[in-house]
Amino acid sequence: MNNNFFNPSRVKEQYKNSDNLDARIRLHTFNTNRIDWSIWFFEKLDIPENGRILELGCGNGMLWQKNAQSIKENWDITLSDFSEGMLESAKQNISSDKFKYEIIDIQDIPYEDETFDVIIARHMLYHVPDIDKAICEVRRVLKPDGKFYVSANGVEHMWELEKLVTSYDANIDLNLKKFAVRFGLENGCEILKKYFGNVNIEEFNGSIVVDKAEYVVGYVASVNKVLSDTSKKESFHKYVNEQINKSGQLAITTKTGMLTVLKGC
Repeated sequence: MNNNFFNPSRVKEQYKNSDNLDARIRLHTFNTNRIDWSIWFFEKLDIPENGRILELGCGNGMLWQKNAQSIKENWDITLSDFSEGMLESAKQNISSDKFKYEIIDIQDIPYEDETFDVIIARHMLYHVPDIDKAICEVRRVLKPDGKFYVSANGVEHMWELEKLVTSYDANIDLNLKKFAVRFGLENGCEILKKYFGNVNIEEFNGSIVVDKAEYVVGYVASVNKVLSDTSKKESFHKYVNEQINKSGQLAITTKTGMLTVLKGC
């Protein structure tokens, strides 16, 4: 893997709190899928009766907040992130003493071998400096019959946003596909199979249909520093409004999914 992709200071700034993530989630609320992404993901989890669970890169805790009614009392759940600000957001959103919270770097998981029944890493592996080291650590702390659930995007995910930004200003680089190129639906199985024998992939595709420019602008500004500048942001907002007015809405492809890994196979 090319570690030049990863800029530690930029990622830390991006995820010092949940503001940028929240802006992206707001745009995804306009997805036309009948089932919410977090609910779909949770329903795919196979957690044993007394399962010990670790989520790496838990973000704002949305997975557990949206599935609160399905959490079993005898599960032992640890939510972790490398960002203290993210963990604070998760604590506030979940508001339950059922969970433990820890700052953890997936490349150096501070647990004994074969500790967890289930490990979850949603949309985060492509941010890790050394993906191979991270996967080795996950394998180490998984029990022999443990399962690793990973989510990632495909290279076509939200390609219309890139086109929109380029048409606004060809000098602005909004390369969203770079994340999927590093670890995504197209190459995730191959990467994981270097360390695990059995990897299954399920896609969760859809479309965002939005008629409000502020949600599009908020998403783009959260991932592009140039468009987070106030004057540039206002100009881009005006441009997006003009594009929406032409047809009444913007349609944006979503291509994401889950990779399920069985350690024992």
